Amino acid sequence: MGEESEKHNACQYGNTQMIPDPTTDAGKELRKAETSLGWDKTRNAKVDIRVYYAHHRDADRWTQCRWATSRGAPFFYTASYSSEWHPVCYSTEALKFAQSGYLVSIVCVQWADLMICKTRNLSLSQQGMVNNFGNFGLFFETALVAILCYVPPLNVALGTRMIAFPHFAVPSFSFFVAIFFYDELRKIWLRNGMKREDGRLRLKGWIV
Repeated sequence: MGEESEKHNACQYGNTQMIPDPTTDAGKELRKAETSLGWDKTRNAKVDIRVYYAHHRDADRWTQCRWATSRGAPFFYTASYSSEWHPVCYSTEALKFAQSGYLVSIVCVQWADLMICKTRNLSLSQQGMVNNFGNFGLFFETALVAILCYVPPLNVALGTRMIAFPHFAVPSFSFFVAIFFYDELRKIWLRNGMKREDGRLRLKGWIV
């Protein structure tokens, strides 16, 4: 294998450390030129990360980003404040947007956790949302995560990002529904197993 073919076959960028033969002169040169991609920082936020892993491709072989423009949507759907409004597509910023979406999804499923923990066997329709502190907690945690995502200075301080509104809790809402209705079914089975015998309430059945 010649030096030129080695250079084309080697993945000389990123964190892969993939060099066909680091003992050759060409491999040593590639090692010197190697640089790490800062996934957890913003120093490479304006770099198309595809050049780190497929640098030998010609320019006309790159695909165009489907989210290159906002198409009537808010501008921050496709650009990041932390990278001076550089496009998110094919950048390290995409990872931070995904992490912010995951943070919001945690809050979303916590809504279900709070509601199902209100009672042991009563349905939420029987108990009602009468706990003002619990209701305040639902509102506060939602408002807090929204502030963390959509206040620009906090994007810099905490690494959060302004995710698109359709990505705010919507993808994880199915998990909220699954958790909530599973527990409602569990409580139905539990109530069916509650029998009063000799003046005492006894729990029977496999669900107990």
